[in-house]
Amino acid sequence: MKTKSEELFETFLNLNNLSFQKIEEVLVKGARRPDYLVEVGKSQVMFEVKELTEDDSFKQEGIASTCKVGEHVRRLIGSSKKQVQYRANQGIPSVLLINNSLDSMCQEFGTSNVDFTSAMYGEITLLINKETRERTDLFNGKNDALQKSKNTSFSAVGKLTDKYWKPDDKVIQELRVTLFENAFAKVELPFDELPPCIEGHRVEVSKDPMSFS
Repeated sequence: MKTKSEELFETFLNLNNLSFQKIEEVLVKGARRPDYLVEVGKSQVMFEVKELTEDDSFKQEGIASTCKVGEHVRRLIGSSKKQVQYRANQGIPSVLLINNSLDSMCQEFGTSNVDFTSAMYGEITLLINKETRERTDLFNGKNDALQKSKNTSFSAVGKLTDKYWKPDDKVIQELRVTLFENAFAKVELPFDELPPCIEGHRVEVSKDPMSFS
């Protein structure tokens, strides 16, 4: 039986005329194989689709909902690594795609762009000199789920949304896929072959703070 996220992703693929194959959910070395093999240009890309469904601190109608930046994305990266490894080991670019069914209104709670980049490369950090009050430029700090020797099977991590906010505070119904590059991927995503319906973000990782000015 398909999840809501799987139904949304199939609708997205069909609307944009992207050929795909639904992979049978069989166990591979104790882990389920990724969900979809999609034709992207001249390449095939595997998509593992996950849902964000639970967080006791989230209040659908309230304004006090809070969560640690990147926490949910980081957790889903950890729970998906075995599935993603299977195809990446075959040389196929492999993507974790997250749909936020928890925050059905704006789909930003725990899955904003900052949540993705912070989960993948570390929390946005700056250092302040207590004596002089000088500060460094921003850099990627702790809690990075992707490193040169960690989770390199992920070619990208991204989100599937069916609505988004415009600057004038209007909610627009539209299926979108947004992907964030894994700069340490052993199998790179073919960004130059992505169709216009898939928004790809290349990444530059800054792990070291610049000296105080």
